[in-house]
Order: sequence, then structure tokens, then C-alpha cells
Amino acid sequence: MAFAFDPVVAVPARDEAARLPRLIAALGAQDWYAGAGRPLPVVIVFNNCTDASLAVALDAAACQPGLALHPVVVAFPAPEAHVGSARRLAVEEALALGGAEDRTVILTTDADAVPPTDWVSANLAALERGADAVGGRLIGDPAEEALLGPDFRRRALDQWFYAERVDRLSSLIDPLPHDPWPRHWDHSGGSLAVRGSAYRAVGGLPALPVREDLGLVSRLRAGGFKLRHDLAVTVTVSARLKGRAAGGMAACIRDWVAAEAEGRAHLVEDPQAIFDRLTLRRALRRLDEPARPTLAEAARLLSMSPGGLRELAERDSGAALVERFAGDAPDAPPTVPVAQAMRSVEAMIATAEGEQDAA
Repeated sequence: MAFAFDPVVAVPARDEAARLPRLIAALGAQDWYAGAGRPLPVVIVFNNCTDASLAVALDAAACQPGLALHPVVVAFPAPEAHVGSARRLAVEEALALGGAEDRTVILTTDADAVPPTDWVSANLAALERGADAVGGRLIGDPAEEALLGPDFRRRALDQWFYAERVDRLSSLIDPLPHDPWPRHWDHSGGSLAVRGSAYRAVGGLPALPVREDLGLVSRLRAGGFKLRHDLAVTVTVSARLKGRAAGGMAACIRDWVAAEAEGRAHLVEDPQAIFDRLTLRRALRRLDEPARPTLAEAARLLSMSPGGLRELAERDSGAALVERFAGDAPDAPPTVPVAQAMRSVEAMIATAEGEQDAA
């Protein structure tokens, strides 16, 4: 299938000699190559590496005619030697390599990820259906997860089911026409695609030491760009305990393993806090309507005067105000046992579905 977009893959890597061959083989096997008739450009930024990552990557790429590797070797000073700096450089290099920004699509993933053969084409298909950015669903490596034991697996499944139900609630309370249900909820650096023109319009990816990927997504949504969580876009990610990014997935997995070993309860964010955030999002988003029908409601939820919120709405779009006051909350304190939280969310979903049917 021919696409109107030209893809370029951007990857940050630090001491990933053991993992890069799997990623490079997966990128070299993308079905996009058969239709394009030219290799897939892949920029890998080798960030302060002390192992043989570069040599290993070059050897692996030499065996992949469907891939054109563009290595960038950099030694960031200590304060900047983190994944945010490396991912931003990788994306900027990829954007420069891609040519016209309105035709270029940047796809970023991680050095320890393994995308399926349709990863590039599935992302491009979602973009051609009208999205400006696409988050891919992250699937833990089954073999690596099995090594962590059944207790970890149970906790991971409980977390997955809770996140899925929370996202269903989100789709009912704050529906987005460009991101309808069914969908997933991931939009991290493990699988994120963005049109080059949208990326440039929001000032690019913030070079943050943690959650630089969520920072980019927030900028895109605040700018009014459409983010799609397409179920057809997936990537397998590592379940290793020792990662490269502080506060990343490996740290989360270590905490879950330790929690199970210590018998700690599985706590999640309070469903009422989630419900309040979603309600606020809906009210803020509707401020873009001419009559601003939810201004009083949003002002009340923000403990702000209607006049003060009206002034903000004159300067910023509803989408921008959503990101400012009701954006993602990855650090929300976990306070409620997951089984209790699940019951609460299911009740909220039933109420919201009933209201939808009645309407």
C-alpha cells in the first residue's frame, strides 16, 4: 500500500548492545518497505554509550536491506545526559532527514522495543485517516514477564484492566470524535508517531529528564492537534528490571515486584479524583463553543471566578486549558485498593452509559 507520508524512525539508545539487534531486525522487516521500494530511514542517537552499541547496530543494520541506519554519536554533559535530550536530538535529526515537514512522519520507539512488521504502516494508516499523532499500545514481553512470576503477572493484569476501564469512562464523560472507543490509552515514547508539521508547530519535544514523551503529547493536544490511540498500532516492550531512564517502566516494574514480595496492597488513583478530572476536561473543552455553556461549571470546579476563567478563555483554547488544569496525572497518589476502585469505576461507567442511552 502506498502512503502519502514519508516515515523516519527516531530512537534514543544508551548502552543497548544486547537489545539493539532485535529492534533493528524488527525495523528492517517492516512491510512498509515492500510498497515503498526504498529502505526505512532510522536515526539512532547513541547517548553517552560505554559499550559496543554503535558497532553492534552497524553490524545488525548491514544485514537489513529494508533499513537505512543513520547513527548519531553524542556525549551530553552530565546534566543533559538523559533520555529527553537523546530523544529530542533523535527526532530533530529524523525531521531534518525527512524533507518536507508536511509529508514527514516521525515515529519514535525505544532501543529495547520490538515493533511488529506492520508498525510503520499501521501508524501511517491512522494518520491518513485524519490523526496528527498516534500512540501505540505497549505490550510487555511475555517471556520476560513470565520470569517475574505469577504474582507480578496478576498485579500487572489488575493494573491493565483498571486502566482499560478508566479509559472507557473517559470516552463516555469526555468523548473525542477523533479518538473514539474502542481504543487504548498508551502514548509514550515506546510507540509514538507525529506529523512533522505538527511537531514543529508546538516547538518540538521538551528535553526533560523524565516523561519527555508525555510532554510532547501535552503540547500537541494543547495545540489542538488530534491524537489517536489506534488499537492496530502495537509494540512489544521489555519487562526488564534495570532500565536506562530514571522513573521509567523498569522502575515501575521493580516497584511492583517489590510490592508483591512485601505483601503490599495494590493501590490505584482514587476513582472520584479521576471522575472530577474528566468532568473538568469536558467543561473546559466546551469553552470553545460560542456560548461557552460550561463556563460556570468549569469555574466552580477550578474554584475560580467566572470572570477570571472567561479572561483565560479569551486567550487560550479549551484544549490548552485542559492541558493546563486537567492534563494527564501519572504521579497521582495511589490511595484506593484496586478491587474497590474497579467497582467504583464500573458503577460510574454504568451511569454514564445509561445517560448516553437516554440521550
